[in-house]
Parts: sequence; C-alpha cells; structure tokens
Amino acid sequence: MTAQSTSEAPRDMEESAFTPILRGLMRTVPGITAVVFVDGQGECIDYCSALPPFDAKVIAAHMLVVTMSARETSVARAGEPWFVHVHGSERDVLVRRLGDDYALVVVSGSNTLTPLLQESVERAVRELRVEGGMRAPAWEPPTERVRVEVRHSTTGWAYAPKAYWHRGDRVLVTVVGRWIESDASVADDPARDAVCFMVRTEAGQDLTLVHRVTDDVWEVR
Repeated sequence: MTAQSTSEAPRDMEESAFTPILRGLMRTVPGITAVVFVDGQGECIDYCSALPPFDAKVIAAHMLVVTMSARETSVARAGEPWFVHVHGSERDVLVRRLGDDYALVVVSGSNTLTPLLQESVERAVRELRVEGGMRAPAWEPPTERVRVEVRHSTTGWAYAPKAYWHRGDRVLVTVVGRWIESDASVADDPARDAVCFMVRTEAGQDLTLVHRVTDDVWEVR
C-alpha cells in the first residue's frame, strides 16, 4: 500500500538510477521528509526531499559524521554500528549503513520509527545494493531463519504463512501484504525469487516473513 506522497522540493541535481528507489521509500512511509544516499565522506550521491536540498544534504552529512564518531568508539567493544537512530522533539533521523563506503539517511517526523519504516528502509537498502552492484558487508547482522507453518491461500497465491515459531512459541499471523523480490543477478529465473509476506501477529506486531524459494527456507525481518 502506498501512502499519500509528500510534495518534493525542487531538485538541484539531475535524477539518477537511484532516484526512483529513494522516491519510493519517501512515498511509501508517512512522515518521511528526506531520504539521502551518501558516500563514506558524507557527499550526496542522490536524494529525494521535501526539505530544501541544501538542508537535507547538510543533515545527512552531519549524521554520517555522528555515525562515524560512534563507530570509532564502539568497534572495539560492540562491533560495527549499522543502524543509528536519533530521536528529537521535532524530527527523527536514522542512518542505515550499506557498507564501509555508503549509507542511507532518512529524516522523518518525531516518533515515526515504525515497523513499516524499518522494513521499507531495508527494502530500499536491498534495491540500492542491486542497482549499485554492492554486496552486504560481513559485519552486517544476518537475517534470522525461522520455522513457518503455511496454509493454502484463498487469494490466488499457492500458499501463505499461518504461523511461525519464535523461541519455541507458535505465533499466529495474518497476512497484510505480499510481494516478490527477484535476484537481479539471475534474470528470468523464478526459482531464485524470494516471496515476501508482511504479516501481523495477534499482539499487533508487523514483520516480514521471507521464503527463499531456491533453498526452501524462511527468514524473518
């Protein structure tokens, strides 16, 4: 489901192959006011913003400095920081590192760090990596594999999740969305697709269950 889009400010640079990915993230999640893709020096590669471009770029560059400062003090004790969230009274800013040389910075309204935002950011990260030919770094946390119980779908799909197991407990879920993520490195091979289901638990938590068709394994995001 696509949310009502936020009006973009006039751009000060040409669009690139990354622009539709950034724009898709901004239009999908209510409250996002800027999405900036930066390199390891904080220089803007591309962006999509309702804020003035200069403001969006300055925020992104400053947040990368903050992230790298945190990295210098945390690597020896806690490992590589890959997701940084700064909460303010008027704005939230998050940084999602794609690797050593690239990061995605998202500016949104205060108190907007929702499962939808997190999942949408992760999807944008995957799309940016495909478009830019980047690989996930070794320090990035792996996706958790889970056991999933499926049912026959009544909506034309072959199957859909009914429940998954978390720490030994069976958690019932309701499917609220479905999409396919194709492996861009293997064209026209449906066996390489990942079938993704956004689900909601009885406790109201939204998460994504991903079926890796080739290996017949499930992951939770």
